[in-house]
Amino acid sequence: MEEKLKEEKIKITPQRREIIRRLEELEKTHPSFNKIYQSIKETQPNVSRSTVHDNLKLLVERGIIRSFNYKGETRYEMSPDPHVNLVECNGEILDIKNQNIHKKLDEIIAILQDEENIKIKSLLVLVEK
Repeated sequence: MEEKLKEEKIKITPQRREIIRRLEELEKTHPSFNKIYQSIKETQPNVSRSTVHDNLKLLVERGIIRSFNYKGETRYEMSPDPHVNLVECNGEILDIKNQNIHKKLDEIIAILQDEENIKIKSLLVLVEK
């Protein structure tokens, strides 16, 4: 991850290093801003909300991490590659990287955009079992 920061000419600060460490630690949970902030406060009690927010925003803008909204919260993930986030009824968010599913969803997105004039930035699929 530090290589990506260097490629993007982003200075590696202790706060950024800790944010990335926590994102890697919480990766499977697609953590919210509050979860990340609270996690960082455990080791860096003086870090401000704005520092964490600004650094997450920078990492998203540079394509190092991704963000998406779910239930009114911004969630973050380490995988910058396009994929589907599947949400189970219990709220667990899973990364789906199956190419067959992606093809079908691309078709659905094209229909929504072309025929329904709905612009889609990111897609969450809610599945009940």
